[in-house]
Amino acid sequence: MSARKKPAAVPTHTFRGVWPVVEGTGTATTDAELILQAIGDLPSVAHRHNATIVGPPRACIADGRRVPGSGGALHVVVIEAPAVPATGRGYRHSSGG
Repeated sequence: MSARKKPAAVPTHTFRGVWPVVEGTGTATTDAELILQAIGDLPSVAHRHNATIVGPPRACIADGRRVPGSGGALHVVVIEAPAVPATGRGYRHSSGG
């Protein structure tokens, strides 16, 4: 008997992450490096927001004054990717008593 494969997750949401570009900090020296660093961070950011990325991201650097969530940054990296709500963990914490 063979193991059944889980069906591929069908995107139901678009997850959007916004990273401020702060001059003089970090290790990126080009726009492409900034975008690659944000893409690398995307799965953990999505996880913190109870989402799972299920498709390829789209990215750009935008004028922060026009992007909600920019925190006042002049420029931001914006990444959008297809996502689904994160699945719950298969356990419960016990109260110990």
